[in-house]
Amino acid sequence: MPVYAYEGVQNNGSRVSGLVDADSPRNARQKLKSQGIVPITLSPREDSLSRPVFSKGKKAGAREMSVFTRQLAILVGAKIPVVDSLGAILDQGLPDPLGGVVAAVREDVKEGQSLNRALSLHPRIFSDLFVNMVRAGEESGTLETMLDRLADFLENHLQTRRKILGSLFYPIILLGVGILMIIFLLAVVMPRITAIFQGLKATLPLPTRLLMGMSDWITHETLYLVGGTALLFVLAVRAFRNHRTRIDALALKIPRIGSLIAADQISRFARTLSVLLKGGVPLQRALEIGASVLSNRILRSAVVESREAVRNGESLGNALKRHPEMPRLAIHMIQTGERSGMLEELLRKMAEGYEAEVSQTVSALTSIIEPVMILFIGAIVLFMVLAILLPIFEMSQAVQ
Repeated sequence: MPVYAYEGVQNNGSRVSGLVDADSPRNARQKLKSQGIVPITLSPREDSLSRPVFSKGKKAGAREMSVFTRQLAILVGAKIPVVDSLGAILDQGLPDPLGGVVAAVREDVKEGQSLNRALSLHPRIFSDLFVNMVRAGEESGTLETMLDRLADFLENHLQTRRKILGSLFYPIILLGVGILMIIFLLAVVMPRITAIFQGLKATLPLPTRLLMGMSDWITHETLYLVGGTALLFVLAVRAFRNHRTRIDALALKIPRIGSLIAADQISRFARTLSVLLKGGVPLQRALEIGASVLSNRILRSAVVESREAVRNGESLGNALKRHPEMPRLAIHMIQTGERSGMLEELLRKMAEGYEAEVSQTVSALTSIIEPVMILFIGAIVLFMVLAILLPIFEMSQAVQ
């Protein structure tokens, strides 16, 4: 069935856009009107019917993926066929690129492909974790359960990320406003004020001379300042790419920050491994996917090497124990889970524990960073105020 991209207006006057599948443009307009949408533009999406492989390009948002997975789990749980479930989700409107990919997946499934095979054609949108969980659900007849677990996983990941970003939002905004304020004072306000002092023959105080020099440099060397900043940024990015392993190793050794990074990485790994093992994915494949979610190369290398040891018959806990960068508590819980036969459950609890630790650590760090930043910006402003007021005080004393 053809898929059409539309832009329209809802009954409340708000503009919307998305995708709708219908036999013809006329039926597509009727379907949109039945949903309370007056279409303004309607065009066929030929690219959605050609089954593109999105190996490059834009990724779908975490919230979009979470909502899509939960809706699909609910519809499949209601015994609605997968093709009809995907069509119902498309009718509600999905933003690109997710909308185009779901339309292509629906056409592939309609032609007889399994859902996991259709999803695997779009690795940019659907991760190995997603595809393997769907495959396990289809093979075991528990697709609804697997989709529910996937939705829980995506929602927990999204919630954790929102907590961290929410904790860092205020310090970042405070720092940005402080920097912009200082640049504005130096580039706009100070030149007008210092013009008064330049005609004085008296020797100006050291803070005033420093501030006048900084203001003059920023005003006349703006191009060099912007170019130098851009050059430093490019060099920093290049150094990060060329020495990523060293930087990752160093990051793990920084007090407080290193433990925060390790906790975040291990929580991702444990949550992914728990979901996969509960879904019936073999341990070897689960470790391969679990390693792919680790962004720290040192920890990823430890998991990859441990996977090879597990393949040779060693237990996962003992294999990870040989790597000192892996947290001892995590290794102990994995060993306990292997001995008790409750590895999946202990991995889930371990993930929850480390996620709570990350949230608490971020909150503690931001509570320290905020007053330090306020004091730093306040000290700079105080210096600028003194640099302006000291010559005025000296002039007033000279007049008296």
